[in-house]
Amino acid sequence: MTYENFLIRVKELAPGCKPEAVPRWRDFAVECVDSEQFVRFKQTADKTAAVEKWLDVIYSGLKAVRKECGPETVAAMVNLGLERCCLYPGEMMQAALCLEKGENGRQIFEKIESGEIDCTDLFSPVSRREAEGRRTVRERLTALKKRKGRGKER
Repeated sequence: MTYENFLIRVKELAPGCKPEAVPRWRDFAVECVDSEQFVRFKQTADKTAAVEKWLDVIYSGLKAVRKECGPETVAAMVNLGLERCCLYPGEMMQAALCLEKGENGRQIFEKIESGEIDCTDLFSPVSRREAEGRRTVRERLTALKKRKGRGKER
């Protein structure tokens, strides 16, 4: 998708987003291509075409967030660009759950760095149910670590 088309479609998808946030997502797509991250690992010689493929997958992630979390959350997701917190589609739904709890880009980025937000497939958005399931598993593991073996058979 061309940047002009991306701009129009994102504004329709997230009417409450700040217009100046949308170009940051294009910049993220350019950074991905410049660092030789290609969509589905298929190298494209034409840089413009490679950036446009990134815009396609970024849009698919934003669209999934809109479908499962609503227009306010997807607008907040787009606005993360202003915090230099652009995400891969595979991270977006988990980050959307954080946004719904009132967390910001810094907190989301910390969760990505710590592995709390994980991404098994950079390019494919996950469902809300799958993102909630990942969170539940992490919460259970954290609780078990805190118990430090209490409750084991004697």
